[in-house]
Amino acid sequence: MNETNEIAPTSGRPDRFVAGVRRAASRVLGTSPVGERVLELCDRFEAQRAAILQTRAPDAIIVGVVGPTGQGKTWLVRQFIEDASLRQALPSGDRTREATVRIAWVGPYPPADINDRYERYLHCEAEKMFPLGVEYLILDTPGATDQDPHVVEISKQTLSLASVQILVVRRDQLRSQVVHDLVNASEGTLVLPVINIVRQHDDKLSSDIDAYCAAIHAAAPSSEILPPVIVHDFDVVDDEASIARTAREAIGHALRPRLVEAGGAERRQRARLAAADRRFRQSLHEMISDELPYLVRAVDHLHEAADRLPVDVANSLVGSGGSLRAGIRSRLRLALLTDTAAIWFPYKTLIGLLNLTHGAWDRLVLSLSGSLPSLISSAWTTATNIGQMQSMEAEMRGGVRERSAALVRDRLGPLIRSFQQELGPLNAQAPQAMANESHHAHLRGIDQLQHSSQQILEEEIDRGAIGGATAQLLGLVGTLIFWALFAGPVVGLYSKYFRASSAVATDLHDHLEQFPAPELAMLLTSVLLSVMPTAVYAMLVITMTQSNRRVQKCASKIHDRHSQEIVRLQREGVLRLELDDPILADAEFLVRAGKQRDTA
Repeated sequence: MNETNEIAPTSGRPDRFVAGVRRAASRVLGTSPVGERVLELCDRFEAQRAAILQTRAPDAIIVGVVGPTGQGKTWLVRQFIEDASLRQALPSGDRTREATVRIAWVGPYPPADINDRYERYLHCEAEKMFPLGVEYLILDTPGATDQDPHVVEISKQTLSLASVQILVVRRDQLRSQVVHDLVNASEGTLVLPVINIVRQHDDKLSSDIDAYCAAIHAAAPSSEILPPVIVHDFDVVDDEASIARTAREAIGHALRPRLVEAGGAERRQRARLAAADRRFRQSLHEMISDELPYLVRAVDHLHEAADRLPVDVANSLVGSGGSLRAGIRSRLRLALLTDTAAIWFPYKTLIGLLNLTHGAWDRLVLSLSGSLPSLISSAWTTATNIGQMQSMEAEMRGGVRERSAALVRDRLGPLIRSFQQELGPLNAQAPQAMANESHHAHLRGIDQLQHSSQQILEEEIDRGAIGGATAQLLGLVGTLIFWALFAGPVVGLYSKYFRASSAVATDLHDHLEQFPAPELAMLLTSVLLSVMPTAVYAMLVITMTQSNRRVQKCASKIHDRHSQEIVRLQREGVLRLELDDPILADAEFLVRAGKQRDTA
């Protein structure tokens, strides 16, 4: 198995996963344009993870206020600060260039590694900050639409530290395209939209907000989007203090329970790492699907066929149709024989004989007098039944690997060749490397499937059998039938024998003529007359034990449980297709990497 494939589905370390993507892209795509773009995507993802993992304020939640230039972000930040002098140190962006260029950190203690050129820290005691239920630093960022690209980049990097983002947009900017760029940086965070400068009697406000929130959800599906907060235009109302107080309370009401629930900065960080991982996988999958659609289609067809293979293997394990029902019948008869105690003689002996001669009862009964063709026919049927039981057990024990290998060759061979043909134009070394391999795939997990099949078969047959108590009751009835018929001759013989013995002991003379001397024919006739009804009864018991309804019910449950077991093994990655060829394995991993489960 190729090294890359081993770390993809099960590893919980995204750094190893990205390393696997890099190796696969280099081996399969080489220096092609799509290969270069995959490597660039890996670079961006690793940079994003590094930014999220950067712990500049490990003991506090970072609340970032983000939005385009001129939306009222700094005004909103001032509403979280109850220190009047500190509020004056945060002028709005239209008053000074500093507010646009430099990032402002406000909180009870400074973040680590302050860059004095692009950042500044304003100390504010926790008691003088608007309470949100947890310690937090609030981050006032430059406008995301600032014309200085370096400022915008610094702002995005700093915002990647924030686990809560307040997205501020003016009412007249709701329909702008800047939302997508803003929210991309908030993937996996808690986002609170704030609609600023809203005038009263705005008939289109509700529909525009719905469209705006839908755009946020589409741009950041892994983020938790809270209901938006509406801030009215205080220039119209002429009551800034009242509007500010209402906005602050609405923001606190929205954020406070979610921040307390979140369990601190570490938990928010894990959520953001998981979101970044999902976005990376989605972007990788979209890129490969767009650039290499034929390769993706070849891999999908290969896995669709591979997902159906275990069903055929399972059918070969337990059989299907008549072979499965024959196997179930033999197991049910064996269970009846095992559950019947040895004390029920000769009923149990008859059960054992009839078990072997099942299917030849009619000929066996008629051939007791010695018809040679009938005896040969009965013996042949007996041998056939024994052979069927041994054949079914042999199917369960061996030959599974050979059948699965043959199924892989027959079903997947053409698809693998199609897969190889699609790889040819991507990397000149790929066809040469693949030509050195004669076998490219096998189905992993067959041993586990075989073990599960045996267990399922035994469990369902145990459930379908008549049970130990019922078997003992049936044995008692069968034994009573035999001895009730055979008791007459036996009692008569023993009675005459005891009387003769008594006479000899009384007068001390030999009276041997008084001892019974039954004829052999009479004894055989008595045994036959007693055995026949008991044998018929035993036939009825076996027929009931392996009734069509009981056998069909067992077969149905066996097939259902096999289907469930196959799904479980495939879901857990135990039963899966493995590509032995390293180039094929890398290509398959690269195509399906975006479909793997989340790892963060």
